[in-house]
Amino acid sequence: MELAMRLTTGVRQAAARKASAREEEQNRIRLLEELREVRRLLACNEAWFQLETDLAMVEACVFERRSLLARSRALLEEAKRRRLTAAG
Repeated sequence: MELAMRLTTGVRQAAARKASAREEEQNRIRLLEELREVRRLLACNEAWFQLETDLAMVEACVFERRSLLARSRALLEEAKRRRLTAAG
């Protein structure tokens, strides 16, 4: 009976480790996708800035860029905290 309980506990622990690893991988993928999206938005913002002639809209471009850069810094800090790399 004791052996069966140990085996059951071991199976549960292994399943919990596997679920934790799967969740960490999903979080890593999500973070990398967010970083890619911020880079894409920064590129769009740069194109918009280059084309814009209205001063109020230029100002809006600048504020949006600052917001995107702050978001990028926060995501990079999170990636560093987790010691993540694009390769894994």
